[in-house]
Amino acid sequence: MLLDGKEEAFEAIYNVYAVPLLNAAFRRLRSEEEAKEVVQEVFISLFLKKNEIKYAGNLGGYLHTVLRHRILDIFRVDLLYASHHQQLRQQQEGACYLEDRLERKELALRLQQCINRLPDKCREVFILSRYDGLSYKAIATRLKISVNTVEKHVGKALRLLRLQLGDEEILLLVLATWGLTNY
Repeated sequence: MLLDGKEEAFEAIYNVYAVPLLNAAFRRLRSEEEAKEVVQEVFISLFLKKNEIKYAGNLGGYLHTVLRHRILDIFRVDLLYASHHQQLRQQQEGACYLEDRLERKELALRLQQCINRLPDKCREVFILSRYDGLSYKAIATRLKISVNTVEKHVGKALRLLRLQLGDEEILLLVLATWGLTNY
């Protein structure tokens, strides 16, 4: 029996090995609080197993081995925790990405439906202006109309879209202009 139930023997073992174990634990864990906690666990384990330990020839080696196993358990739990949280974070990011992409597709579809309801010439001028990026002068040349007429068609398209979409959703036009609605 290691301690034979003597409190003085346990206290003597603690006085000899506590500081070296604490230093070893701190070197690996880099946290004074965690190091104190794990060393306390080692001594609790020793006290609980005092009747099972028959040979105490290399008690320091035994205690350092128990300490190393406790620290490895901490690292395993931390790694598992970090891995689990990384997976959750990736799943949440993926869900947000898909939700955002779906929302953009729905908005793009709604915008396209509103554009399709524009009068023919108005729609043609608007698409050339906003989607193809042509200048008013280039549109006028291509369609053989005046720049003033192009301006009127674009203005009319914007007014009609604002009526259909509302002022808040007119942001879609900005997205369409930047080509972000083409999914």
